[in-house]
Amino acid sequence: MLKIIKYDFLRKYKAFLIVIVSAILLNIFAVTRNGIISFLAAFPMLITILYIGDIIKMYSDDLNKKSGYMLFMTSNSGYKIIVSKVITAILEGILILIIYLVFILINSIYISYVQGFNIGININEVIRVINQVLSGNLGFNLGHVFVFLAAALIYSISFILTAYTSITIRKSIFSEVKLGGFLSFLIFVALNWAISYANGHSMSALSQYYDNMQNVGNMISATQLLMAMFPIMMISAVESILMTIGSGYLLEKKINL
Repeated sequence: MLKIIKYDFLRKYKAFLIVIVSAILLNIFAVTRNGIISFLAAFPMLITILYIGDIIKMYSDDLNKKSGYMLFMTSNSGYKIIVSKVITAILEGILILIIYLVFILINSIYISYVQGFNIGININEVIRVINQVLSGNLGFNLGHVFVFLAAALIYSISFILTAYTSITIRKSIFSEVKLGGFLSFLIFVALNWAISYANGHSMSALSQYYDNMQNVGNMISATQLLMAMFPIMMISAVESILMTIGSGYLLEKKINL
């Protein structure tokens, strides 16, 4: 399993470095145009699109291109392969979140320096400055950022697994059907519709839970935000586990390369 994870990271490290260098250059450009806040707001959306697209493409290539056949010729079971892919996606997502937090840290320190504040290396002062920058420009603090990023990672993994499952179903149960790419897309749409439908009913069942939550003013705290998002985050995590198990079974028993 560790070899598969290492192999996946070695396949993409050059592209990953290019993205990071490009982000640094864009950040520098944003600094020269007084667009730091715009950069911090746009970066997570753009990097999430690239991240999801890259993860899905790699799995699709493993199942559809000859270069990926070697993976399935190893002694690893289908369950190990899919779990390794999911772990790779999670680790890459966590790495991206850390990089984004570093961007927030560096830009906040720069803004405080420009405004004449000397925060030194006191971590509490650094966090205070970051919260001041975020609350003054975006209306939330670092706690909200952590909650948003954690939720975004969980939702992204769930979305990626719907694509994994769709591709796996097409390459196993419907392996003899023509127009494979279009069929994978139809399965993907149907799977996401089913998950959205199930989530809607789950959230309806939790309506009393949300009725009991109390907002303070026009802005909820990071803890309240976490409590509000926690149920759907857990539902998404359970769905991800189920899709991982299902995809692992199909890779182990039904795959047709």
